[in-house]
Amino acid sequence: MRRPLLSIATPVAALIALSSCGGGASRAPAAPSTGLNIIQIAGGSAPGGASTVSWSCFSRVGGTAGTFGAPGCPAPRVTLRALTKSAEVAAPAAPSALSATVTGSTVTLNWIAPVGGDAPDSYVVEAGSSTGLTDLASFDTGSAATALAVLNVPAGTYFVRVRAKNSIGQSGPSNEFLVVVAGAAPCGSLSAPTGIVSSVTGNTVVLTWTTPAGCAPTNYIIQAGSAPGLSNLANFSTGSAATSFAATGVGAGTYYLRLLSAAGGVVSAPSTEVVFVVGGCGSSPNAPMNLRSLISGSTVVLVWDASAGACPAASYVLQAGSRSGASDIANTVVTGTTLTATGVANGTYFIRVLAVNAVGQSAPSNEIAIAVGAAPSPLSASFVLFDPASQAGATTECRFRSQAGQGSPCVLSSSSTALAPSEIVSYAWTVQYTYGTVKTLTQNGSSPTLSIADVCGGPTSTVDGAAQPLNVTLTVTSSLGTTAAATSGTGTQPALQVRLFTCGS
Repeated sequence: MRRPLLSIATPVAALIALSSCGGGASRAPAAPSTGLNIIQIAGGSAPGGASTVSWSCFSRVGGTAGTFGAPGCPAPRVTLRALTKSAEVAAPAAPSALSATVTGSTVTLNWIAPVGGDAPDSYVVEAGSSTGLTDLASFDTGSAATALAVLNVPAGTYFVRVRAKNSIGQSGPSNEFLVVVAGAAPCGSLSAPTGIVSSVTGNTVVLTWTTPAGCAPTNYIIQAGSAPGLSNLANFSTGSAATSFAATGVGAGTYYLRLLSAAGGVVSAPSTEVVFVVGGCGSSPNAPMNLRSLISGSTVVLVWDASAGACPAASYVLQAGSRSGASDIANTVVTGTTLTATGVANGTYFIRVLAVNAVGQSAPSNEIAIAVGAAPSPLSASFVLFDPASQAGATTECRFRSQAGQGSPCVLSSSSTALAPSEIVSYAWTVQYTYGTVKTLTQNGSSPTLSIADVCGGPTSTVDGAAQPLNVTLTVTSSLGTTAAATSGTGTQPALQVRLFTCGS
């Protein structure tokens, strides 16, 4: 059985904290023949009615707990109920249909009394910062009422459950209900986090991400499942605006994870889903290479080169979106290096592939844009950049930081396609960048790759690496004599750059 990600390390303010004013039941042991069950009930409501309690009666201020009968808190009352020796008494069944309504800072919980077992004398309310936890509250209402209104609740996210209780014992939990109490929201909507990266070392998983543009989140919600879109393995708030999270003791298995931004009760849509695997090889795989496509009517065939390296891919995740970098159309697990999709609707799709093994997922492959329903182009040009010295997969920058005769050159690789019966017969490369002076590199021939190399310590290099644009144009020619061209920073080709370092940096 997979173990869920650990809950957050720093709890947030409790929804309702256990205290002496919680009205817990006080019962003497039953006598052999007849005894008294003593029930202390908070407030003036009779069993079956609703109780209303202020937050201050449960919270601790300066280390002093509020008390029933204190100013602003309801007075307790005691009900006596006789129990006969012949009575068949059992613990109650679990309550059901727990729900909550939030009005400002007032939270009203409602549930249905259990069916089965002995009638409950009171209920235990549990609240946690993550699903199944009780780190925020676990207290006895002291009443058989099936509704509880709590006033002046601080802003936050609470996972709430209710258990029924009597003199015999306590039931299992009701359904869990997610309660979000809003504070002063900075705006009406939030964007999802971006740039999520997972790092797996043994059974420790470290997540990092980028704060979204627009309204700043005050915390994030992590959802993880055993399959795409599920949150059956984790669903909790990080409790802070930090953009990293570490979980230890994570069970072996494959995890599909999303992040949501949250602030003042406002929650964003989920982020792009990432996949990581715990247990197995010591490092994540390299990115797949040379993603390409063939379109015939509504059938799309996608092919890519397998991830190379010491830790191979166990599977791949194919992402397709309505715009560059998005995965709102497809996020599909593939076991091989090809995928055939039939009945694809007309439209433009942006597609990339990631490799997955027992440690985590790779950087994405080159992204391609395909148009279904449009007249197919017999020839298309595209390329990707690789820097073997610093990047496992496709990148947008080449780093010049080695001395002459050392290090690895950067490589430009064609991902161009030609429809049968034609084929690409020549590749014309033009590369230009500035390193003290303008440097131009050209190559014409049958090679689909071009190496770029330069040395550290040039006149414009810096310790941190001075960035300069890298302008690349590739023109391909087919066996039918047709040509196509692609240029960096144009269309779906990302802008590229070189970084110039001083030697030894």
